[in-house]
Amino acid sequence: MQREEGVGNRKTKAMKKILAALALFASSEAAAAHHHGDDMVMKASAEKPDEAAVKAAVFDYFHGQGEANLERLNRAFAADEASMVGVMRADDGAESLRTWKDMNEVLANWASSANPPGATRDGEILDMHITDGRIATVTFRSTDRFYDALTLVKIDGHWKIVAKVFVRQ
Repeated sequence: MQREEGVGNRKTKAMKKILAALALFASSEAAAAHHHGDDMVMKASAEKPDEAAVKAAVFDYFHGQGEANLERLNRAFAADEASMVGVMRADDGAESLRTWKDMNEVLANWASSANPPGATRDGEILDMHITDGRIATVTFRSTDRFYDALTLVKIDGHWKIVAKVFVRQ
């Protein structure tokens, strides 16, 4: 009986490897995701490694900010080179742009928050495009407060956010 279960497990593992390999060569249609916390519901059966890595970087940013976790934030951003631009609205409704060029300072501020937003908020990737396996653009909805446009680049095999533009909802 032990022997039969071992053969079955090997067949199952082999089948999973074959299916994973086929998924990599399947249609290049982007996997759409809806995110609540850490649970993702994928519309496509499999995603490519770059798609998964870009999503991981985006959610390291989102959860790193929510948890005031500098390690996750540094995993997400190329902080020495990254910048951020926000569309700010004054009390009279006038809009202006504000630019942050020192993302190390921004990340440190997020990580030192005495009252971080926490893990109960939700966020989702609304749109994602990866070009040439080296640059990605992501539109992200952060809870019901912000929309982010993120630019990521692949550096030494790791996806990092190099630009963030945000608007309040």
